[in-house]
Amino acid sequence: MSLITQKISGCYRRVLVFLFLILIVSIGIGLFVYNRVGGAEGMRYWMAVRALNGTEKLLITNRPDGVPQETVEEQFKDVRDAIHNRQIDLKLLYDLLNSYQNKFHNAGLSTEKIDPSTPEVETFLIKLKETIIDVIE
Repeated sequence: MSLITQKISGCYRRVLVFLFLILIVSIGIGLFVYNRVGGAEGMRYWMAVRALNGTEKLLITNRPDGVPQETVEEQFKDVRDAIHNRQIDLKLLYDLLNSYQNKFHNAGLSTEKIDPSTPEVETFLIKLKETIIDVIE
């Protein structure tokens, strides 16, 4: 019986060491990525770009015919550049993206699909442009 308990305890010991090593490597990779995006401040801007990309896909997919796709892509590119240069009001941007997604993508329990109209998209693009902070050099 002692031979079986020794084999089992050796197996558990190896599994625990293996899991501990995986945990250490995962933490190391996480710290490396966290450092590469710029810490807490960089993480906010990285998340803003991710939210902007998702909203851009939604807007292009549900874009009304009155708004050219090039206009939408150009506007989002300008905002993406402003995020990269840290010239954006993140709070205003998050509020704007959240309101757009809640209105047109998160219909709640309703099965009715809501597409934005041309004036709504134009207003959204104007407000999106207003999130860019003009830096006087």
